[in-house]
Amino acid sequence: MADWKERYLQLWNRFTKQQRYIFIGSLLALLVAILGFGLWYGGAPDMVPLFTNMESKDAGEVAAKLKESKISYEIQENKLGTTILVPSADVHEARLNLAVDGLPRGEKGFEIFDDSKLGVTEFQNKVNYLQALQGELTRTIERIDAVQKARVHIVLPEDSLYKKNEKPATASIMVMLKPGAQLSRKEIKGIVNLVAHSVQGLSPENITIVDETGKILNDPDEDDEKGISSQTLTQLDMTKKVQDNLQKNVQSLLDQSLGEGKAFVRVSVELDFDTKQTDRQIFTPVVDDAGIIRSQQETSESYTGTSTAPGGPAGVQSNVPGYVAENNNSNAEYERKEATKNYEVNEEKQKVVASPGSIRRLTVAVLVNDDITAAQQDSILRSVSSAAGINTERGDTISVEPLPFSTELADRRAAAEQAERDRQDRIFYAQVAAALLLLALIAGYFYMKRRKRLQEEAAVAAQKRREAEAEQKRIAAERAAMVDAGEVPEDELTEEEQRQLTEKQQIMQLIDAKPAEVAMLIKTWLAEDE
Repeated sequence: MADWKERYLQLWNRFTKQQRYIFIGSLLALLVAILGFGLWYGGAPDMVPLFTNMESKDAGEVAAKLKESKISYEIQENKLGTTILVPSADVHEARLNLAVDGLPRGEKGFEIFDDSKLGVTEFQNKVNYLQALQGELTRTIERIDAVQKARVHIVLPEDSLYKKNEKPATASIMVMLKPGAQLSRKEIKGIVNLVAHSVQGLSPENITIVDETGKILNDPDEDDEKGISSQTLTQLDMTKKVQDNLQKNVQSLLDQSLGEGKAFVRVSVELDFDTKQTDRQIFTPVVDDAGIIRSQQETSESYTGTSTAPGGPAGVQSNVPGYVAENNNSNAEYERKEATKNYEVNEEKQKVVASPGSIRRLTVAVLVNDDITAAQQDSILRSVSSAAGINTERGDTISVEPLPFSTELADRRAAAEQAERDRQDRIFYAQVAAALLLLALIAGYFYMKRRKRLQEEAAVAAQKRREAEAEQKRIAAERAAMVDAGEVPEDELTEEEQRQLTEKQQIMQLIDAKPAEVAMLIKTWLAEDE
């Protein structure tokens, strides 16, 4: 902190007097600007939306009413419409006052007839009805979550004396979707049905829905193309699945029996995707009164008496009036029975619907190595035919052909597998080596850290030891000087100090008594050292 303070003082001392005034004035101006902006921004009212995405006419009427009420407002324009902002403190009061005046008007529905006046013509009623219908449909469509704004245009049919001159009703709907939203197929169909059932004589195919980019959302041609494409893809996927399943089953059978790489199979399947419906009506004849009686009629006639044969014989007697024949009465009996029976015809009706996806034709090709015998080849043919479900009446075919297999691909595959195994081994050894190296580095790091700590501790101990020795030497020198100066009492001297003091006194006495001899002895010592 003191360093930074010194730097600031040095920088301030470098400025001239004029530069100091300019710097202080700039700081004061910046402070005043910040305070003024804060006061202005803090004192400005918090503007919130009153109404959003309004039509220009509604926005103008709302702005005029706000101006009359002396409520400040701001206007923002965007592609969705006009948004009016007012202070948050006035938003609720403004909405209530505008609601009393019926603003904003927006898309009016059938409430447009609430203001109906006398003398309105039939044409004006039709126009009002069309506007009300469009407004109601617009408001209903805008309630869908993905729709932000909508516009509905309806063309009603005109009555004509001639049927061929009549034109059907049509409708066009423009929707503006919310950002990131999208209408599903079910929602589009719901909008179409909603409008179609709201307008008399309007069929769904005469309704067009477009988005803000002009894209038709209910294009039937696109739906047909998507349906055909998806159906084709589904059929191809189903064919591939059936084919792969059969091929996998047969290949596994051959691999388990002959060994892997001894045989290869390919299956081609043709599926029938035609939907067939068969209606049958079979009549069974009635045999030996085994049927059900639908109606029955029996007639019985009998006669007993003395008369000629009932009905009379052919001839003159019975056919000429007034002719008197010989009286030849005799006893006679007559009986006749007749029966008519109508039987119900035995009838059997069948309705058979064949589901698509059945196998129309199946072709299987099997290649085996040429070391297979003929008996083994026949056995393979029968086994594969049973496993694949070959039906000759359906036109299925199967072939088992022996061929010399090339081992080049197998050798390349084995070499590739061996190379992959070697690569995996190298990667494994490299990972092990990297792990060991990492462990060694970690161990070395901790070893060096411990060694450095021990060295630092040893250096600190040596330093302390040297300081202690130096201190001891200093204390010893000071005591020796004090001893030499006689400042230490004799009773406080140690034996060593007393011995050294005695020796020193003896040497000094010797120097005083024999200076020449002492000098010669010193010269002799110096000469020996050289």
